[in-house]
Parts: sequence; C-alpha cells; structure tokens
Amino acid sequence: MDWNALFNTSTVATALRIALILLLSLFAGWLLRRAARLIERRLEQRERDAERIARLKTLVSMSRSAVHVVVLIIAALMVLQALAIDIAPLLASLGVASLALSLGAQAVIRDVIGGVLILIEDQYRVGDVIRLGEASGTVERITLRTTHLRDLEGRLHVVPNGDVRTVANLTAGWSRAVVDLSLSYNADMSRVLPALEAAAARVAADEAVKDDLLEAPQVQGWVGLRDWSVQVRLLARTLPGKQWGVMMAMRRYAVEALQAEGIEVGLPAWPPASEPGGRPGP
Repeated sequence: MDWNALFNTSTVATALRIALILLLSLFAGWLLRRAARLIERRLEQRERDAERIARLKTLVSMSRSAVHVVVLIIAALMVLQALAIDIAPLLASLGVASLALSLGAQAVIRDVIGGVLILIEDQYRVGDVIRLGEASGTVERITLRTTHLRDLEGRLHVVPNGDVRTVANLTAGWSRAVVDLSLSYNADMSRVLPALEAAAARVAADEAVKDDLLEAPQVQGWVGLRDWSVQVRLLARTLPGKQWGVMMAMRRYAVEALQAEGIEVGLPAWPPASEPGGRPGP
C-alpha cells in the first residue's frame, strides 16, 4: 500500500472537507430539532386549545423534516463535489425529474399548501359543522391533503384542501338558532307577537337549553311574505353547535303558544290552482 499517496495533501484535504460537510449537516439537523422543540414549548405556553397545539406541532414537525431533507441533499451534493465527481449531469437529471414530478403532482402540492393554510389560519377544527361548496357536515378529520366531513345522513365527504375556497363555519365562536313560522294571512298579528314573546320567555327558562343561550330569544314579525302565508321569525344566539337543540325548543313552545291562542298556521293550497284538478278559490 502506498502510504504516501494515501496521506498526501490532496487526499487529507478532501477527507477533511467531507468530514466538515458531515459535521455541518449533523449540526444543522441538531439545530433544526432544537428549534422545533423550542417552538413547540412556546406553543404550549401561549395556546390553551389542545387540539390546535397538536395540529401546529404536526405542522412544525413536517416543516422540520422537509428542511432536514433539503439539508441532506445539499450535503450529499457537496460531498460528491469534494470527491471531484461532476454533479452537473446529476443536477440536470434532478431538474428534469423535479419538473416532471411537479407537473404530475400539481393537485397534490395544491392540496398540501391548502392544508397548511387551514392549519395556520385555524379556519375550522375537528368537531366544527361547516359547509364546503356542496358538501356540509361535521369535521371528523383534517390532514394536510384532505378534510373529512360527515353529513346528517352519515355519508363521509372527503374534500381536497386545494378545493377549499369558501368556508361556512356554523359553529365558530357562537351559533344562531333561527326558526321561521308560516301563518295564515287571516292571523291577527296583535295576538301573534305576544304569544311568540311568551314562547321565547319559556325557551329562556327551559332548564334543558337555557345554559346554551348567549342571549334571550327574540321575536321578529313580518319577515317574509308568500303566496299563501306570512312569515314570522324567532332567533337566538347560542353556544357553538348548540343551535339545533335550542331550535327544537323554540319550535315546540311557539307552536304550543299559537295553538293556545287559536292562531292558524299557513298551509299551501293543494292541489295548486295551476295544476290539473285544482280550482281557483272563490
């Protein structure tokens, strides 16, 4: 073995350069892990929502892994260059492969970017009731690529995050319980409104729903007209996701109050006068 050739200046310099590159890549990996842990600790100190903390930690971990992969690729290229290996053809091949991959995975990349924005902006969370385009339901799961919604009929909708443009969140911060009632044109509104006010008071005193209310139910008269009825409305602001139970109570007490006053509920004529068999009224 030629020890002189093994330990000549050029060989030692190359070895030292490779060792330095490896040490710097290891240091970069340690620095990334330490920075990720520091960010996670600050999140735990500032955030109180365990679910949001978990989602942000996932985002931090994903970002650290992506940066670490980039560091390793750069270190590998520098090692090849230190060994006097021409990396230009390799870079050209990587460029062509990256272009092909990016063209073939545009939809996936768009979905991942959309998922990152949803996590950062906290647009909705697991358990929220939302509407995404034609799909609506309860959010069961959020990943970087998709959002999983379960509708009232039990169907699971998997929506790509890249397709999320407009979000209607029905349980963000607070919710609104809205009940519309259709009454006959012959109904005496001077009796309707007091009856509905009494129904609203009963809702506010109901032990089953009063803790879900953020304000007392309100009565709005003459909110709409139809060919066959007048519409009146009861509404109340509730805790997130509690509007449906409040709406059930509002409907029940409102119908009971109207029935007690002998007030008719408006019903459409059947069959309509415009259809065969239907006769115009007198």
